[in-house]
Amino acid sequence: MASIRQARVIGVTSTPTKAKAVSEAGADEVIVSQSDIAKEVRRITGGRGVNVVYDGVGKDTFQASLDSLAIAGYLVIYGQSSGYVPPFDLMTLQEKGSLFLTRTNSLPWVKEYPNYLQQLPTWLREGKLHIRIHATYPLAQAAQAHAEFERREAVGRILLIPPQSL
Repeated sequence: MASIRQARVIGVTSTPTKAKAVSEAGADEVIVSQSDIAKEVRRITGGRGVNVVYDGVGKDTFQASLDSLAIAGYLVIYGQSSGYVPPFDLMTLQEKGSLFLTRTNSLPWVKEYPNYLQQLPTWLREGKLHIRIHATYPLAQAAQAHAEFERREAVGRILLIPPQSL
């Protein structure tokens, strides 16, 4: 959705295989997380950093996300797949350049969500947005689907299909 809105997107992922999917999804640049993420972001942006980081990983990427921000940049945490971010000194935000940290449910532009949701079917129909489906499982195999997710093998969404109603 950031690409649709004309943003320059730098994606970060865990493997070269997933990097291909991130690029196909519209990222202008892709960083594989085994490298120094913040250093790569600074290289890509000519030392400036990025205006915003959307972080769904949490604990494992928190410091790199902070270190990737430009002055007055925003870090938006919307998930914690690696665990919760541990407590830290809030003065760090000032020391790094008056950074802003928020969760998705507290953003000043949360009022825009209904607008995006109205646009979603149009974006899908027009081919501007694609939802990658990695695999589908019958609901009875939810444990197998969850295990695949935990092994971080999925490149895209895993869908659970409920049994047909009688």
